[in-house]
Amino acid sequence: MTTRQPRWHWRPLAAAAVLLALPWLQGCTTNPATGRENLSLVSQEEERRLGEEAHPEILEEFGGEYKDASTQAYVRGIGQLLAQSSEMPDLDWHFTVLDSDIINAFALPGGYIYISRGLMALADDEAQLASVIGHEIGHVTARHYATRQTQSIGAQVGVALLSILTGVTAGGEAAQSVGQLGGVLAQGYLASYSRSQELESDGLGIRYLSRTGYDTAASASF
Repeated sequence: MTTRQPRWHWRPLAAAAVLLALPWLQGCTTNPATGRENLSLVSQEEERRLGEEAHPEILEEFGGEYKDASTQAYVRGIGQLLAQSSEMPDLDWHFTVLDSDIINAFALPGGYIYISRGLMALADDEAQLASVIGHEIGHVTARHYATRQTQSIGAQVGVALLSILTGVTAGGEAAQSVGQLGGVLAQGYLASYSRSQELESDGLGIRYLSRTGYDTAASASF
């Protein structure tokens, strides 16, 4: 014989789903760089604050600022030129050359862009260096950090709801197994999402190169 689950088991699940969906319904905006409707639980002010707070930690981890004022000014000039051609020209942009021989460039939310001296040494000309900076600006204007954080939260919520649902219908052990499998699938989804963001930043970087008169082929050649 089988017994039906009482209907009240489903009511907390339905209520939780509605409450968890509310921030998504309220956080939808159109991104000026991509033209897409974005669901974001992170405001631009929060992005700025996060970048500002992380900046000293980045300097400490990567050897500090490269101690050459002319090099810093040179990179800052390229960066500001590209940033002014972007969809967020009024953002308080920061461009820093790191005193590290590691070949790296990355962006923090809120307009903080970093280029290592190791990467600069590989550039054959200014256009190639500009292509890297433009790519990193693209991460900021597309608000990839905010979108990724929202996607991560959404994946966690989805796994949690699925585990609750499985627990109601099949018991605790099944819910635990589903939760573990869901976590693995969520990580794979986010990794794929990150790759699509890199491609999008490539496109945006080339857009900014074109707007400022740089050779757009430099992006591919570098």
